[in-house]
Amino acid sequence: MASNTAVTEYRRKLRKANAGKAARRSRENKGSTPVFPVHTVEADAIAAAKTVQAE
Repeated sequence: MASNTAVTEYRRKLRKANAGKAARRSRENKGSTPVFPVHTVEADAIAAAKTVQAE
């Protein structure tokens, strides 16, 4: 028979492994935020132009 500590640690391990499972499945099925570039060439050019104007 396992000790209370071993049982508790095992339960914590299971709970951690299963945490967010429904949310993960929902995101996978519905699709979450699409991947998009944060720094595009156009955005970098505009930022550089604003920096030059500010100086």
